[in-house]
Amino acid sequence: MRRPRYKTTLQYPALRDYDIEKVKYVFESSSPKDALRRVEIVYQTCEEGNIRLTFYAKQFLEALAISAMTDMEGIR
Repeated sequence: MRRPRYKTTLQYPALRDYDIEKVKYVFESSSPKDALRRVEIVYQTCEEGNIRLTFYAKQFLEALAISAMTDMEGIR
């Protein structure tokens, strides 16, 4: 069985320590659906708390969301 794409994205985030601190909540994801939920929560928390995400953190969250959606759809 193939490894889920979202797990690969989480394993190799290519983020600086500063960026990882901002999005560390998504690293605890246990499924693609959970990863999508956590991405939304990080975006909402940053918006409500007036916290600014860097370009690289946003790019990572988008990549994680795309990977999770692909895993949920079962696209190969």
